Amino acid sequence: MTIELTVDDTAQVRLWHRVSQFLFREARLLDEWRLLEWYDEMLTDDIRYSVPATDVRDEADALGLIDDDAARLRQRVEQLLAGEVWCENPRSRTHRMISNVEVLIDRGTHLDVVANVVVHRFGHRRSDVYVGKYRFALVVDGESFRIRRRVVVLDHETLVEHGKLSIIL
Repeated sequence: MTIELTVDDTAQVRLWHRVSQFLFREARLLDEWRLLEWYDEMLTDDIRYSVPATDVRDEADALGLIDDDAARLRQRVEQLLAGEVWCENPRSRTHRMISNVEVLIDRGTHLDVVANVVVHRFGHRRSDVYVGKYRFALVVDGESFRIRRRVVVLDHETLVEHGKLSIIL
């Protein structure tokens, strides 16, 4: 039995593929510490990067681990690359695995996208694993996208065993 995709189905598959490839590229740039390229080419001018606290499930009014606007995120990138973050000197090695990419909603101005993520971090005789979910607001930028909102919701109850959160998840 052969199943033919309709025009709408084909468009959805193409969109999912483009979004997935974009997220895979983002992961590669972060893993390769090409942070300036990531910042300049993949983010909007009004980017918001946040990591809610791991012990709070209703993040609406809760303090988070990270809540960066564009200026603060740029400062974070520059400090990491300059070796000013002592626990990232020398730099950690990271490997991200992204799966279950879903385009939830096409809002016209942007896409709401979610994906599962596992980030393996190696360095300073340690090995840490961060498990969670990415939530993105992606703005169409020609044939690609730019990230307007990037939320990393970790599944951990605590990060005590991980020490500091010094990498960009």
